[in-house]
Amino acid sequence: MEEIWKDKIFWTQEKFREKEIVPMKSDNDFGQTNNVKEICVSESQTTGPEDEEAGDTGEGKAEEVDAFKSIENKVIGLYFAADWCIPCQEFTFLLKQTYEELKERASPFEVVFISFDKKIDDMKTFFSEKHGDWLSMPYKDPLVDVLKSKYEIKAIPKLIIIRDNGTIITEKGRKDIQDKGIICFRGWLQKANLSAAKPSEQTLSDNGKQDETKLVEKSIEKEKTVSFKENVSSITIE
Repeated sequence: MEEIWKDKIFWTQEKFREKEIVPMKSDNDFGQTNNVKEICVSESQTTGPEDEEAGDTGEGKAEEVDAFKSIENKVIGLYFAADWCIPCQEFTFLLKQTYEELKERASPFEVVFISFDKKIDDMKTFFSEKHGDWLSMPYKDPLVDVLKSKYEIKAIPKLIIIRDNGTIITEKGRKDIQDKGIICFRGWLQKANLSAAKPSEQTLSDNGKQDETKLVEKSIEKEKTVSFKENVSSITIE
């Protein structure tokens, strides 16, 4: 799987954040201000520099990151979805809650959004406004079709849980989250057999049942799927 990610990048939400125009001024030898320039600065760039990544200007969070390095030694959720899909919007909210709680526990988990939106503007809106602070495959990247074929994606939303080498942990990531909440990550982690398994498992032990109850109450009662063809989509509620 590392070969698939070779020389690939993921987008971060920083790529789609609105940029603030900030004037830059310099003084000449006579104390007069001249040479006014403008630069684009996003909100996160005011918090200080971070480690350099692909696409990073050194002034804030990177807009692009190396694909394999960002998912190495983690449990990965490949999230196939689209903004036009109502069940996708509903599950995205639940997935975002789960993701944020796992990140609070420093769990080795990452989500990679793979868009089936028909327009890049729809993808941008969906990703930047409704998703968690996870990663995305670039829109219409050739690897999207490779992953769609490899994991036999027939309907969306679909959450495939894998190891960084591409080995499938479960094809029912969505159902796991809906049925079990955050506690399902413990099972994924055990199957992944990562070196960071022990400390992460401990973070889910004491309050696991409480977390599970809280998230399951907010989950969708019936699983819905959106079947799609090349240019025609239909919603099927099961």
